[in-house]
Amino acid sequence: MLSPTAQLIEPAIRELVATRAFRELRDALEKLEHADVAEILEALDLPDAAVAFRVLPRDEASEVFANFSAEEQENLIGELGAERAQRVIESLDPDDRARLLEELPVEVADRIIRSLSPADRRVTQAILGYDEESVGRLMTPDYVRVRPEWSVGHALEHIRRYGKDAETVHWVYVIDEGKRLIDDIHIRQILLADPSQTIESLMDNEFIALDAAQDREQAVRVMARYDRTALPVVDGRGLLVGIVTADDIADVAEEEFTEDIHKLGGMEALDSPYMSAGFGEMIKKRGGWLAGLFLLQLATIGVMTVFEEHLNKAVVLALFVPLIISSGGNTGTQAASLLVRALALEEVSFKDCWRVARKELLTGLVLGSVLGGLGLLTVLTLNMAGLAETEHALRLAFVVGTAVVGIVIWGTLIGSLLPLLLHRIGADPATSSSPLVATLMDVSGLTIYFVVALVVLRGTLL
Repeated sequence: MLSPTAQLIEPAIRELVATRAFRELRDALEKLEHADVAEILEALDLPDAAVAFRVLPRDEASEVFANFSAEEQENLIGELGAERAQRVIESLDPDDRARLLEELPVEVADRIIRSLSPADRRVTQAILGYDEESVGRLMTPDYVRVRPEWSVGHALEHIRRYGKDAETVHWVYVIDEGKRLIDDIHIRQILLADPSQTIESLMDNEFIALDAAQDREQAVRVMARYDRTALPVVDGRGLLVGIVTADDIADVAEEEFTEDIHKLGGMEALDSPYMSAGFGEMIKKRGGWLAGLFLLQLATIGVMTVFEEHLNKAVVLALFVPLIISSGGNTGTQAASLLVRALALEEVSFKDCWRVARKELLTGLVLGSVLGGLGLLTVLTLNMAGLAETEHALRLAFVVGTAVVGIVIWGTLIGSLLPLLLHRIGADPATSSSPLVATLMDVSGLTIYFVVALVVLRGTLL
């Protein structure tokens, strides 16, 4: 969403692009935040967007380009031409450059990598060498490092000289002769220290670092836990190889949350924004799950078939099947959503399964009793209203109420323990999606309902 300033300026920018008033256009764009410029340009036709992009200063252009969607970046590269596109890509931060190249077609990415300077090519290939979901793909090699034996004055001079190219100077990293990370120091400590002091005198020899091979979700958790704006990244030997900053972590957190939401909805996560996703991708990501759930629902038909004879004797039982199904599905879905999120936040683990089961058992008992009571009253009310007439209304009400209690308890257990089990075996807990839990509860809920009916109504309705 555009800022208020950008909303006011946007019509003027469109007019300046149309009239090709380049100097005025450049001045107008420089007044806006990079994200706002990217959003405005994305809304223009591609040729006009390319015209507006060309008037930006090089440093500004790289920042704006990093805020474009992957699809818009690819389209703009094709529109800008090889030479201009190469300059833009070279000016990107290494982590942004690697992310872009990963999204481009292989032949285009290879051509761009070959056109980079030797230094940029080495850095980019090093980042691309890490697993796609690893911390290494997020890191940037642009940071400030100092030596413990340096004086504070020397360190400040070093920061002034090289800090302009760093991703951030909030944290300064101390390395030994072998380039191993030995400490991190906040810039405030250095600024307030006596220039004659050594960096070693400011060190506490305690630091928090990420492993380049770690899953990027771990970086999100560590950044949130320690409230850092940047974290150092080391390799298996403890060598400092880069840093990860809060803006990159925020992007990952959003992507991971979106992925979990998609999976909880009963589909594979989309690889691109909704409006950019193609028809084929939509069918592929959603069709598989729907087909699987459809086949799983065949078990419901099996349950109905087994109890068909009893349903023919007491058709009134069928009236309450929707109520039974919804009670189990809704309860299971609630529990699954709670546990998937708790696992994502590392609030629980598999070792807590008994505590979780006990907690959900008690919760299910209380909730089931409330819903069961409502079910009992519903049957009696419908019977009095002539909508579900039967000579054995009280028995039927007891069946519905008892079945709902059992189904709600079972739903809380299934919904809470299934994510824990999936997490234990290394699967994504989010795959215990709402539709999956609801389908499982359809089958098991109907079974519980009909078994209770057989026990209570035998010799009367059945």
